[in-house]
Amino acid sequence: MKKIILFIALIASAASCASEKKQASASTDESNSSAMSNTNTSTDNRFSNTTATETTNGADKIFLEQTNADGSVKMFEDALAEYKGKVIYVDFWASWCPPCRGEMPSSQKLHSQFEGKDVVFLYVSFDRAEDKWKNGIEQMDIKGVHFYPAADANQAVSTKYGISGIPRYMLVDKKGKVINQDAPRPSSGQVIAGLINEQL
Repeated sequence: MKKIILFIALIASAASCASEKKQASASTDESNSSAMSNTNTSTDNRFSNTTATETTNGADKIFLEQTNADGSVKMFEDALAEYKGKVIYVDFWASWCPPCRGEMPSSQKLHSQFEGKDVVFLYVSFDRAEDKWKNGIEQMDIKGVHFYPAADANQAVSTKYGISGIPRYMLVDKKGKVINQDAPRPSSGQVIAGLINEQL
């Protein structure tokens, strides 16, 4: 009888050990799986951040100085002269202007449509603070040529071309002549694209 009881006790002990071993193994597998999941998440985030950095590094943005080489104030016409020989689509805007911001996705689509062609997208800012201007460009990732004129240059262009509100758009031919001082908006799609193509 004692032998039978001892035999049953040994079987119970062995079963208990096997169960604990199985639980420990499952726990280890769970831990490894969790670690791998965390590693993948970390890796994905790293690549995501790298991509974001690459697309907003400013390589596709040009910032014009406010002064000419001789130290004089750079006027709107001076900015146009730098891109003579190319069709220029001018966007008068400001980061605080909701309609201006609303046109930016269409503006960038238009920009992509003419990539590699003799077309320059010139953004002339009416912002009151330079940091707001630059933040707006970065937040919306506005590719193109950017000009933040001095107050007197801004006033001069507003007076000369009757700019009383923004957004306002302008089309300049390859000779540097303003051919449409109230051009269609980027959201007009093929309307503005057709006008640009006519000048190429």
